[in-house]
Amino acid sequence: MNEFQKADLTEEFMPLAMQIAAELDNGTIPLEDLTQEAFLGLVAGLNLVAESDERGEGLPLDRTVEQAIREQVLLALAEQKDYMERDDRLVAEVELLNESINRLTGELGTKPTIDEVANDMGIPQSKVLEILKLMGETLPEGEEYKAARELWEDNPMLRKFL
Repeated sequence: MNEFQKADLTEEFMPLAMQIAAELDNGTIPLEDLTQEAFLGLVAGLNLVAESDERGEGLPLDRTVEQAIREQVLLALAEQKDYMERDDRLVAEVELLNESINRLTGELGTKPTIDEVANDMGIPQSKVLEILKLMGETLPEGEEYKAARELWEDNPMLRKFL
C-alpha cells in the first residue's frame, strides 16, 4: 500500500473514526480530542494492514482499521480515568494532611513537625514530604526526620523528597 492509497483510505475511514469516537464518548474527554485519538487509531490500523500486506499475511482491512480505532479511543479513555482517579487520591491526601496539620497545631499550640504529622497520619515521612511538596508547603523537621535525612541524601530515589 503506497502513500496515495493510505491517503484515500484515511479519507474513506474518517467517518467511521468519527462515529466510533462519538459512540464511545463518555463525557470525560472532549469529543474533539476523542476524534483525534480515533484518527490516530485509523492511521495505526492502516499501517498494520500495510505491514501485513508486505509480509504477505493480508489482514482484513475493515476489521483491522475498526479495531485499531476502537482500541486507541478506549486507551485514551482508560488513561483519562487513571488521571482522574490519581487526582482524586491526591486531593484526598491533601485534605487529610491539612486536617492533621490543623488538628495538631491546635493541640500543640505550634506548627507540627514532619515526624508528628507522619505519626498522626500513620504514613511514612516521605509521603508527608511528597504531599507537602505538591501543596507548596513546608513543616519543621522533627528529630526522626533529621536522623533519616543523611540516609535520604545518599539515596537518589529518596533525595527528590528533600
